Amino acid sequence: MIMLKNERAFKRFIWIVAVAIPAAVAILFFIPPAENLTKETQEALYFLPQLNAWFNGTAFFCLIAALVAIKQKNIAVHRALTTTALVLSVLFLLSYVTFHLTTASTPYGGEGWMRTTYFIILISHIVLSTVIIPLVLFTYARGLRMQVERHRKIARYTWPIWVYVTATGVIVYWMISPFYPV
Repeated sequence: MIMLKNERAFKRFIWIVAVAIPAAVAILFFIPPAENLTKETQEALYFLPQLNAWFNGTAFFCLIAALVAIKQKNIAVHRALTTTALVLSVLFLLSYVTFHLTTASTPYGGEGWMRTTYFIILISHIVLSTVIIPLVLFTYARGLRMQVERHRKIARYTWPIWVYVTATGVIVYWMISPFYPV
């Protein structure tokens, strides 16, 4: 019974986080950027999108290596790599929020098929980055608890979505970065 209560509380926590993060990110787009920052400070913060791309790209490679590690039955390396990917994803989120609280959004300036491609990638990235939050948290928790069958069952869906989100995060950065005002 105690385990059941802890399990329920844990699931509730995951779902709260899974709703709160996208809600907080959505609210960012309705909050004007900080006005008390100098133009120089705001310009200096344009290193954050590149840092975000680095976080996403590194997480991508950690996830690829984690798959290789688990195929080789190296649980310790798999765990270390997925933990690293999770930490990088949290750092990305913190950096992303910081950037969007302090700087105005940059409109995409491309035209034609590149504009269409950009928005297809961006929209799929946004939707799947919302979906991936509870999947990652449940998958990671099941792995830590050595609930191997339950972990495998959900990881089949989590891993490809997480890989896609990390890869498209880098692609979105590459596509939007020429249009940054600095």
